Amino acid sequence: MALTAETLDQLQGEPGWLRERRQNALAAYETLQLPSKTDEEWRRTDVSRFNAAEYSKLEHLDGLKLERPSGLPAGVILKPLREAAKDHPDLVEPRLFSLVHADRDRFAALHAAFFTGGTFLYVPDGVEFDQPVLGQHFSHAGGNSVLPHTLIVAGRGARFNYLDEYIAEDDTEAGYRSGSTEIFVGEGSQVGYVAVQKWGRNVWHFADQRAELQKDSNLRLFNVTLGGKFSKTRVEASLAGEGSNAELKAIYFASGEQFFDFHTLQDHRVGNTRSDLLFKGALQDVARTVYAGLIKIEKHAARSDAYQANRNLVLSDKAKATSIPMLEIDNNDVRCTHGATVGPVDPEHLFYLRSRGIPETTAKRMLIQGFFGDVLDRIPFEHARKLVEAELEARIG
Repeated sequence: MALTAETLDQLQGEPGWLRERRQNALAAYETLQLPSKTDEEWRRTDVSRFNAAEYSKLEHLDGLKLERPSGLPAGVILKPLREAAKDHPDLVEPRLFSLVHADRDRFAALHAAFFTGGTFLYVPDGVEFDQPVLGQHFSHAGGNSVLPHTLIVAGRGARFNYLDEYIAEDDTEAGYRSGSTEIFVGEGSQVGYVAVQKWGRNVWHFADQRAELQKDSNLRLFNVTLGGKFSKTRVEASLAGEGSNAELKAIYFASGEQFFDFHTLQDHRVGNTRSDLLFKGALQDVARTVYAGLIKIEKHAARSDAYQANRNLVLSDKAKATSIPMLEIDNNDVRCTHGATVGPVDPEHLFYLRSRGIPETTAKRMLIQGFFGDVLDRIPFEHARKLVEAELEARIG
């Protein structure tokens, strides 16, 4: 059995435009080939063993739990994405899969054709609220597909925070999972977005997170990757308005035989824009990670300011981290810096702690927590920060 046009028949009650969009994505999926090793993005990432036909059952249609902040301001729309597509086509149709393109590759097309669950959040012009919106996406069984998609639209001058949490009830589950997000950051708005991926340890996970920022807007996007035997995440910010600012941060902790792949893009399309990226990861056992990030400064993007860093802490001799920072600059009046580090726990720091009577395992845990500390401090809101700290504590311990 496979994911086919017959599978789409399970998704009843959707508007015609969404049905057509799914069919077009399925057609792209059936045409596109698996990525080749000659493609630079996939050269170090092996997907030859992934077979979508093994996970042809869609676990649920709207398998999420939404926590609405108390006293949510008037005009805010928060509901399952498939429901919003039917109730608010004027807001959803022009934007859905306009940033995360269905024909980008075989996996993006598969997600666009069969996405289930997911959230739509619309915050009108000038609306602000402090309590974060929480979207929890659950998988209840293995051997199937769970493919949520989040669409966030921030009006002019809006301010709010949002958390996506991807949760496996059984940590040993196998399956196909995604968790893609499109964020439209309106003029002068301030958006905090956090995604915490805790799928099962035997899962194939593919995700695209892409944001478009308008004039004087500010986005703080934070990604946490902990689950999956294979996880590929693309994080991309398109700075389309002058004065826009994108802060992209991530934490990942890989153990056992986990493989994590991250590709990032800081696309400065106009001038007087700023982006700041810091991805930090720790690896142990025989885990592997790949990070490849591109700062792209387009021709008319004078006075752009971009920073990119990837730091990796390797905790065993057999773990391996590969880091590839890149620049593509078409304007001379810019400031760009990038860098990457891969290394073990500092033996002098470990010696210092042990000389104070701290056992080696405890000392190592303290050093790992310290390594992540400056990134944890940048998580946009307290609820997410406490959640991530607890998850890391459990994994490191």
